[in-house]
Amino acid sequence: MICCLNPDCHNPPNSDRTMFCSNCGTGLVVLRNRYRPIKTLGGGGFGKTYLAEDIDKLNEYCVIKQFAPQVQGTAALNKATELFEQEAKQLQQLGNHRQIPTLLAYFNQDNRLYLVQEFIDGQNLLDELKQQGIFNQQKVRELLLDLLDILKTVHHQQVIHRDIKPENIIRRSDGQLVLIDFGASKQLTATVMTQIGTTIGSFGYASLEQMQGGKAYPASDLYSIGATCFHLLSGIHPWELWQRQGYGWVASWRQYLQQPVSEDLGRILDRLLQEEYQQRYQSAAEVLQALNSEPIPVTQSVTPPVTPTPRQKNSIPIYLVVIPLIVLMGGGTVYLLRPTNPVTIEQKSKSADTYYNEGLEKYNNKDFRGAIEDYNQAIQINPKYADAYINRGLARYNLGDNQTAIEDYNQAIQINPNYADAYINRGLARYNLGDNQTAIEDYNQAIRINPNYAD
Repeated sequence: MICCLNPDCHNPPNSDRTMFCSNCGTGLVVLRNRYRPIKTLGGGGFGKTYLAEDIDKLNEYCVIKQFAPQVQGTAALNKATELFEQEAKQLQQLGNHRQIPTLLAYFNQDNRLYLVQEFIDGQNLLDELKQQGIFNQQKVRELLLDLLDILKTVHHQQVIHRDIKPENIIRRSDGQLVLIDFGASKQLTATVMTQIGTTIGSFGYASLEQMQGGKAYPASDLYSIGATCFHLLSGIHPWELWQRQGYGWVASWRQYLQQPVSEDLGRILDRLLQEEYQQRYQSAAEVLQALNSEPIPVTQSVTPPVTPTPRQKNSIPIYLVVIPLIVLMGGGTVYLLRPTNPVTIEQKSKSADTYYNEGLEKYNNKDFRGAIEDYNQAIQINPKYADAYINRGLARYNLGDNQTAIEDYNQAIQINPNYADAYINRGLARYNLGDNQTAIEDYNQAIRINPNYAD
């Protein structure tokens, strides 16, 4: 089957042998002789989205986004074009992440722009809410852990999404969450003021600074996450409250819940939903630290561990893995390695590299404390193991312990003064502690060591 790409048509399916649309008479085309549109998925102010088949990949599904803006005036058209092109650039920049759609193509055909991206087989969270009912607080905690991990990567790449809401979060068939629709995203370094009468973001989910001045910060995305969590917990669209109260509803959001949440989760949502962005968490890592400081029930892993890249930097790939149980079988007894114990004969039989690799495996499974214990052993065997210090620092950083992470990076730098990654990671930890000046010094040092270090 094939459907036409006339944005003004209701795009009925047509036989592959048909040359013209049965509804509007428009010629039917396969874009670039490769991407065959088969049905429309929806539309908006910028154009339409189609489900398509990639002929070159055995008819694998993909998504075509067509640029057909319903705007008037040169300024509005230029803004719409800028956002469409920006989405392609953001997907290219971020699409190596498993939980962000991959850009497949971006091109102009027949004087119209098209973007082709990976098809995500799953259901968005708004549909999940409608079918399964309101989320319980454990499900919301898991959502936060997943989504914030994705945002750590997005914000590290100097990108703000600006339109986080349940419709833009898809639960893939394997259980992983995927963040979609980067059409409203922007670079941190390029604050864009919206034109009078226009907004970028969705009413109810967009923060005050977005709605009033078109400005956006990492904390703006965090507000949208808070509003998303409220919607999923309550079943009430925040726009319904916003229409009557403006941002006044955020001070009394608990009264709309059908079931109360714990004091700990409530405090986190309180801070995510602060009206003034300065009062919110300032980074995804900061929220994760708050979440991880409270006991969270262990659930089964929904995806296999992914091997980290050889060079671990502060932009650690974020994967949806909920903490699995690591059980060392020994006649039914669970043994924990204690870094403060003397090295036993059994431990000496293992090399530092063996402990290091075991630490990597635990790190991939997000067993950060177990990884730290293995790195402790590797360092005890080889006190000059710079990579072990770096990875132990990364594990500590993920647990929110920035200060001891810095101490590990210091050790790595002392062993190898030209270790650029150590400076980068130490800079991020210092930045999280509010020490911007020394963070800049670390980044400068990394650049001096490697002038091509884009991060």
